[in-house]
Amino acid sequence: MNRILQLIILIVVNSNLYSQKQPLRLYTSPLFAIDILSRPTLTLGSEFIILKHLGIATEFGFKVKDMKDYDTTILGSIGYTYRFELKYYDVGFFKIGNLNNYLSLEYRYIKDEHNEKTDYYENSQSVELITDNYGVKENIYVGNIKYGIIIDLGKRIYFDAYCGIGLRYRDIVNIKREYNEDIGHKLAHADAWLSGFGLKETSGFYLNPSLGFKFGIRI
Repeated sequence: MNRILQLIILIVVNSNLYSQKQPLRLYTSPLFAIDILSRPTLTLGSEFIILKHLGIATEFGFKVKDMKDYDTTILGSIGYTYRFELKYYDVGFFKIGNLNNYLSLEYRYIKDEHNEKTDYYENSQSVELITDNYGVKENIYVGNIKYGIIIDLGKRIYFDAYCGIGLRYRDIVNIKREYNEDIGHKLAHADAWLSGFGLKETSGFYLNPSLGFKFGIRI
């Protein structure tokens, strides 16, 4: 909670610092709100043009509380993300018609703590179904290089589409999980879509392609 308050204060301080000199832009990323692989995330970002071609964007989002019904609660439902982005506008050699474009460097952090449950059998001969309630802690660090275009939808409203590539470091840990395939446990409903999705513990670097869009307003 302290970190969330610090981020909100940071956005407010930045607003006071820059909005007197340059127009403030507020935006949201709709795709995060319809995430089907995780909990939906509601985001709000702000951007300031600090020089003629240079902008700084900060964004914060919080994950919608997990409303699933669990027999046992291992962890509280916590989830948020924040992002910092340095953007250089009007990149001549990537120009598309009269559209305003940019190159950017992005850093994003994602934290997610929630509960999961899975059904399994003791072994391949067992018919007794066991339900395992466990917690999942996930920390993700992302660095991207992005290219984007700005399309004006009116005097103040704009559409920001982007693509990019980078790296992400994922650290996902299960808490108090009993299911263990190494000792012969067998997942029930193993053929179901996303079966055992929360069971995957990983740690390391992965390629991170980026593709998305935002809607914003100039204040």
